[in-house]
Amino acid sequence: MKHLEACLESVKWAEAVFLLHLGAEAPSIRLDSHPALVLRKLASLHEIGESCRDLRTDWILHLWGEEVVEAELRQELRVVCRKELAEEPFAYRIAIRSRILGRWAEGSLLGPSPALRLSRGIQEIASGWWDSSRIALGQFPAMERGWIGDYGAAALENGVRRIELISGLWAEDIGARGAALSVTSCVLRPLAIFIRTLVKNGIFAGGISGLTLSAMAAYAALLTGAKVWEARNVRGSGGADPGAPG
Repeated sequence: MKHLEACLESVKWAEAVFLLHLGAEAPSIRLDSHPALVLRKLASLHEIGESCRDLRTDWILHLWGEEVVEAELRQELRVVCRKELAEEPFAYRIAIRSRILGRWAEGSLLGPSPALRLSRGIQEIASGWWDSSRIALGQFPAMERGWIGDYGAAALENGVRRIELISGLWAEDIGARGAALSVTSCVLRPLAIFIRTLVKNGIFAGGISGLTLSAMAAYAALLTGAKVWEARNVRGSGGADPGAPG
């Protein structure tokens, strides 16, 4: 992750920072530069809640490693943290914009904007496009100002690799939950994501950046559904490989 240090710097003011990673190698960071940082390795997305149970902060802000809390949003978050909890909702949605093809486009490869990212409980935070529809996002207010900046697709090749990685995690999560998945949902959800993200960026007013982000976000959802379908209906089926010689 090329922007992990920037991500950590943008939350250096937080009481505690939990860095959760999946994969064989731990992120290359200087732990002495981040005294509030706790580094933990996960085997799957299911372990996120368990890994964060000992957090004692009033609020939990969820970020991916390529995301940065921008200055205006940091100010808004500090205002929320100073308020009495009894006066606050249980969660907030936060606007996200992605740096892609040298410009900003509203939305993300990994989920809607505004997204449920600030909550009093980790279980209330959706992990991506395939989870977002399970939560009634409209019941939570959106932050009035500020953005989370996503740099995961600042270089397109990194964005493509990110989709490949995240789609595998989502597919594994869907399979572990035993969630129902039909051919219709595999087709219609990516289409809905493409249209939603395109509209967020003013149809063609967002130019090639908005169009590219919309297409890549839809592809992330399509690839996730395809991986789940393959795992359930193709692997281990015992059928002959149609490309194999007779």
